[in-house]
Amino acid sequence: MRVRGELTLIVAPRFMAMDQSSAVTNLLDGARQVPLELTDELTPMMVPASGVVVVQVDPTVPSSMNRIEKLRTRNPDLSVIVALEKTDLRLVRTLIRGGVSDAISLPFDGDELLQAVLASAEQVKEETRLAPLVAVVRPLGGGGATTLVTHLAAAFAEAGHTSCLVDLDVQLGRASEVLGIASRRTIADLLDAGSAIDETLLDAVMQHHASGLGVIAAPSEIIPIEAVDRDQLNRVLELVRRQHDFVFVDLPASLTNWSLSLLANADEILLVTEQGLSSLRQSKRLLGLFRSVGIDDATVSVVVNRAQNRLFGSINTSDVEQALGKDILGVLRPDEANIKVAQDQGLLVQEVRGKSGYSADVRALVDKIRGRTTMGRS
Repeated sequence: MRVRGELTLIVAPRFMAMDQSSAVTNLLDGARQVPLELTDELTPMMVPASGVVVVQVDPTVPSSMNRIEKLRTRNPDLSVIVALEKTDLRLVRTLIRGGVSDAISLPFDGDELLQAVLASAEQVKEETRLAPLVAVVRPLGGGGATTLVTHLAAAFAEAGHTSCLVDLDVQLGRASEVLGIASRRTIADLLDAGSAIDETLLDAVMQHHASGLGVIAAPSEIIPIEAVDRDQLNRVLELVRRQHDFVFVDLPASLTNWSLSLLANADEILLVTEQGLSSLRQSKRLLGLFRSVGIDDATVSVVVNRAQNRLFGSINTSDVEQALGKDILGVLRPDEANIKVAQDQGLLVQEVRGKSGYSADVRALVDKIRGRTTMGRS
């Protein structure tokens, strides 16, 4: 069983190793480990963005006791478990009255750690309400993923939901461009902010579309994909998700550790494919990769772009379902001429052609995605 959100261990290096049952191994797989002696300072970058943190303290080392206050100050929604080498029941009661979730002993007992973390994770789940995260991925470039995510996010906004689109295609992203938004500040400003990120900075970076959609643009300059820090990205997305009903992300075609981590925590993943053999072959490879890294297959939905009943007399939508082993969530009719005109002018396709089949297909996806993410959160 995994903790939804981040699990962080901040203890002395000698306590990192422990005998683990299979359940504990699964729990700790992917946990963030911060080896830190009692006398070492807890810096802002060590503070996790969300989830459960297990931190070593000792009442005889005042600087270690300050760690609890630092964790609470920098992220009041963290669930904090203190780890003590010497048990002091009076101290434990005081800490719990002060808001600490639990206290456990050092060296770690695997079962005790497991129970404490799972109990704290449930508390985090109950107390922390984050907007559903909808990620759009593409098997190949030019497959219409950006067109879909911009229209879909705007459709959610027009339906009355506070929505935000985060363009994480840090090299080729153009979501703000196709929406007609000129952004002076971008996702790079948030990623570079470190622990200084807050609502004020987020408001300064976010631009708004006429639909009411909030947009965080891709960097104006190309940056290396691997330069994105996973922990900082988690901080950004958590802050955005706290302020909206739905959050959409447009991801690069090339997958990295940070993007796979994001997908593992997404409520809905839309795989945008076409009926061509190259697109289907790569889509099947992506589905295989997702399964191999533990991404829940139930969160992945297939959307067929430029859908036709027949393509070269051979591949139809039923064939797509059979080839990928998944039902199709939605189809998008081809409307390339109007989409091109709209994007050249920074408009949505329905603003160019009032009765657009493409926009009707997007609106049909809204209820389906809303229903799937609502069920996933119940």
